[in-house]
Amino acid sequence: MEVTHTFFLYESEKLRKATGPAIRPGGLALTGRAMEFCKFPLQSRLLDVGCGSGATVSYLMSRFQMDACGVDISSRPSGEGKARDSALPLLRAHAEHLPFGGESLDGIICECVLSLFSEPDRVLREYHRVLAADGKLILSDIYLQGARSGEQGAGEEENLRGEPVDGCLRGASPACSVKKLLSEAGFAELLWEDHTPLLKELAARLVLAYGSMDALWGGIKDAGCSGFGLAAMAALRPGYYLLVARKE
Repeated sequence: MEVTHTFFLYESEKLRKATGPAIRPGGLALTGRAMEFCKFPLQSRLLDVGCGSGATVSYLMSRFQMDACGVDISSRPSGEGKARDSALPLLRAHAEHLPFGGESLDGIICECVLSLFSEPDRVLREYHRVLAADGKLILSDIYLQGARSGEQGAGEEENLRGEPVDGCLRGASPACSVKKLLSEAGFAELLWEDHTPLLKELAARLVLAYGSMDALWGGIKDAGCSGFGLAAMAALRPGYYLLVARKE
C-alpha cells in the first residue's frame, strides 16, 4: 500500500499546537460520541489506526476501560507517546498489513486517516479481516459536499487523490463514494453524522495559529504539497463526517 506524501501534516508543530494531542476535528469528544453509540463491553479489544502519539489509545483505556492499542506508519509521534508513557501499546505498522490475526478485534477506530491511503478499498478489506463477527468500525474523516461543475459525468467518483495535497484532504470523496467502499468491503452502515462545524472550528484555529489563510496555505505548499488552489478547494465544500459500520 502506498501512502504518497512528502510531509506528514500531522507532524507540523503549528498544527499540533492548534489541535491538541488528538490531531483532528472534534478531538476526543467526537471519539467519545462514537464510543457511546457503539457500547462496547468492558475490555473489548480495540485498535486505533493512525494512532499518532497515542492520545486516543490512552483515552480508550482510561475513559472506557478498553483493551486498546494503536498502530501508525510514522515512528515520530508514536515515539513521543512512548516517551510520555512507556506502557502505551503503540506499534509501527501499515494499515493494509495489520499485525493481528483474523477476527481478533472487536473494533477499529480510523479517524482522519482513511482518506490518506491511495487504495482505501484494500485497507477496508484488511479491517474486515481482523474484525470479529459483528465487529464495529468507527470512521471520521473529511468528505466532499460539492462538485466541480462540468468536470465530471454523473456518478463518477470525485476526490483529490490526483492533487499534490497531503493530509485528510488528499483522498476526500463524496459521501456516496465512502459508503460504497464500505459496502463493497463487507460493512453495513449503522450511523452517519455530519460534523462539518467541527472542521470549520479547526480551520479557524489553524488560521489563527498561522496568522492568515494565505500563511496557512503557504505553509502547506512549503511542505511540498503545492499545486491546488484555495478557490478550487472551496468549490468542493469539504465537510466532516462520523460513521459507524458493522462487519457483516
